[in-house]
Parts: sequence; structure tokens; C-alpha cells
Amino acid sequence: MEANWLTGAKKFIMFGSAGSLDKEKTQGRFVVPTEAYRDEGISYHYAPPSDYIKIKNHEKIADIFKELHFPYVKGRIWTTDAFLRETAGQIAIRQQEGCIAVDMEVAGMQSVCDFHGFDLYNFLVTGDVLSEDKYEMERFNDANHNLDKFYIALEIAKRI
Repeated sequence: MEANWLTGAKKFIMFGSAGSLDKEKTQGRFVVPTEAYRDEGISYHYAPPSDYIKIKNHEKIADIFKELHFPYVKGRIWTTDAFLRETAGQIAIRQQEGCIAVDMEVAGMQSVCDFHGFDLYNFLVTGDVLSEDKYEMERFNDANHNLDKFYIALEIAKRI
């Protein structure tokens, strides 16, 4: 992680957008991942094989969100780097396992941080909904391009 080599940083705040796998639970709430299903490649280079990787600092993020009165939901997510390849069958399996959102980076970043002894603090915002009969993307632009997540990351940085 170049940021560590250049600055000595050992704590990293990561935020981004995700697809919702459970609209009822995620709509209008930040998603605080507790575990990530490892359906991507990078995490297997940094952590022993397993289906899920624990997101270690999820409780700290939840505590900060409680303190700041931000709506959030904790839960499992699915990390895949196969852009737009979430099939109905895969979605159903991940939902049965309790996944509430799908992203592209969390499992890999957690494994890299674990490997190097860094702390990762992560939260997500869902923009599109993959769990419905039709694909919904009304909140996609806002989830990807709104600065609110940056300001929240600054509040997290003050508290870690």
C-alpha cells in the first residue's frame, strides 16, 4: 500500500457505492459491512482461502454512526470484481447467506490491510438495486457522486 510507504499511515478509511441485495434493509441507510463474500481475486493473494473475510472494524464504524445519528445497517456483503455479472442465481445464493449488498473492493482491501497489519474502516452507500424483478438505478448517481461520504470519512478520521 503506497500510502503507507509514502506517509506511514496505518489506518485507512474506505467508502463507496454498492448494489443493494435487500432494498428494505439498505434504502436510506449506510451499509456497514461485517463480512465480505470473496468472489474476487485479490484477497486470495493476501489471506488463506475461505468463503468470507471478516471486516474487523465494523463495530467501530457502527459506534461512530450511532454517535453521529446516521442511519445504517450492518450486514454481510458480496465482493465481486466481475462488473455487471451478478446473475439471478448468484444473487439468490448470496441473499440466502445474508448478504445485503454487492461491491467490488471490500474483501480485497480487508485482506491487504490484514496482511500488512493495517486497520480498514469501511462503509458503503447503495445506489442500484439488484434484488428486484427489474433493475433499479434511481439512486445510482447520488451514491457515486455525492460528497457526503467524504465528510463522513472526515468525521470517522477524527474519532479513530
